[in-house]
Amino acid sequence: MVVITTKKPEEEVYEALDNYKVKKVVIVSCGTCAALCQTGGTEGAEEWHNKLEEKGYQVLTEIVSEDVCDNRVMRKDLRKIEEELDQADGILSLSCGLGVQSIIEMLQRKHPEIPVFTANDTEFMGMTERIGRFYMRCQGCGDCLLNDTGGICPITTCAKALMNGPCGGMVEGKCEVGDYEKDCGWVLIYERLKELGRLDLFSKLRPPRDWSETGHQREVVFR
Repeated sequence: MVVITTKKPEEEVYEALDNYKVKKVVIVSCGTCAALCQTGGTEGAEEWHNKLEEKGYQVLTEIVSEDVCDNRVMRKDLRKIEEELDQADGILSLSCGLGVQSIIEMLQRKHPEIPVFTANDTEFMGMTERIGRFYMRCQGCGDCLLNDTGGICPITTCAKALMNGPCGGMVEGKCEVGDYEKDCGWVLIYERLKELGRLDLFSKLRPPRDWSETGHQREVVFR
């Protein structure tokens, strides 16, 4: 699984930095998911280093962390650049939104005054076909239906996240959302259950989805 990110427009990033009157920057780049998406990694850090200096910012240092979203790893990596953090006006994170928030949490003890900015937009949890080709297959809804749907998620493959088969807008197996270019999720589910000999599950009546459990902060704590 990869958290898929895309690059923000550069001017949006510069505007955010300027709004905080940032002049001295530390770059923290993700060496895992963002590197795979070409929005981070070593190349991304070097690219942003050059761009920032061309714009007149002073880049104090850049680091590439294998797990920006892991507080334990981030704590260790930030300790290595304490001297630069003492001088920094801001941190530019080349990561997903999880990474940005992990950096902020790890700064709270010594540097709560340093703002953290993102150079990326976080899109979705992605299934990788190959480099540069990712697909959303899970939204992390917390109530997985895959056992009933042949392993195909209706929340992500159906544009309306319907629970009981396709809507009236389906035409020849294609979804009306997006000008009939994408497959209807429920047709995919039907075909898969047919292959498995379990079309009885297709007829199973499911109540409307309760979104109240997914629209707020969630956590999993087992230790």
